[in-house]
Amino acid sequence: MHELSLACSVVELVEKELALHGGGSVRCIEITIGDLSGVDNDAFLFSLNMVLERSAFAGARVMVDRVKPLAVCGVCGESFSPVSLYASCPKCGSYKTRLVSGQEFRLTSLIVETCLLYTSPSPRDTERS
Repeated sequence: MHELSLACSVVELVEKELALHGGGSVRCIEITIGDLSGVDNDAFLFSLNMVLERSAFAGARVMVDRVKPLAVCGVCGESFSPVSLYASCPKCGSYKTRLVSGQEFRLTSLIVETCLLYTSPSPRDTERS
């Protein structure tokens, strides 16, 4: 079940991004998954929620954006929605096609709440102005 390893990788990426940008509390994790990526959506979501609940990100909401496949024929230029990775062009029958979208697996965005510390000016600072 590679969905569990993908879920662990997502959590590692979230940890790295938080460290890179100064931390905070993760509220939402958005992931883009192509329909031809080979990722089972239900198994991935189950795995990710399980891993998140055992991490510092428990309670974070998960949003998954699915991407429909799109291919372009290299012979006639037809754009079409393939049903598999190796689909022929519906217009000319050629297998010289290129998948433009549909294989993605990407951590798209994070919504992070940060705590900004604000110190009110002291009376001395306001007297100087």
